[in-house]
Amino acid sequence: MAKKSKKSSKPAPKPAKKSAPKSAQKSAKKATKKSSPKRDPLAPVPVKTGSGPTPMELGAKLVADFNNGKMGLTDAWSKDIVSIEGLGTSMAWHGRKGVDAKNAWWMSDHVVHGARAEGPYVGATGFGVKFEMDVETKSTGQREKMVEIGVYTVKNGKIVQEEFMYFGG
Repeated sequence: MAKKSKKSSKPAPKPAKKSAPKSAQKSAKKATKKSSPKRDPLAPVPVKTGSGPTPMELGAKLVADFNNGKMGLTDAWSKDIVSIEGLGTSMAWHGRKGVDAKNAWWMSDHVVHGARAEGPYVGATGFGVKFEMDVETKSTGQREKMVEIGVYTVKNGKIVQEEFMYFGG
C-alpha cells in the first residue's frame, strides 16, 4: 500500500506586499484630499486682531482713563510695544523699558495744564484717538496747545504699536 503524505496544518505564507515608493504614496494621499478652491485675489479676506480685549474696548478705556487724568494705558501694552513719534522727532522706542523711559523724559520736561481725548475711532486692526493738550515745556518756558492723533495697533488684546501724528501745516 502506498504511503499517504501528511498535509501540514500550517497555512501557506502570504506573499509579501510590494509597497509603492513614498513619493507615490504622498501623491496618492494628495489626490484623495479635496483640493480647496483657489481664493479670488480680488476678494476681501477677514481681518482679526486675535483674542483678548477688542480695539473698541481698549480704545474706550484709554479715552476714559486719559479724560480722568491717567496719561497712558500701560496695562494694555505688549512687552514688545513700539512707540513712534512723528513730525519733528521721527523716532521710535522699542519695548516696555524704552517706552517707559520716553514717557518719563516727556513728563519731566512738561507741565500739562489741561488735556482731553476724543474717540476712539475704531478700525479692523486698532483704533485712533485725538488728543488736545495745553502744555508748558519746562526747558523752554513755552506754552502751547497741542493736537495730536494717536494710532494704536492691537494684537491679542494688547497694544503692540502706538504712533503719534501731528498737524503738518
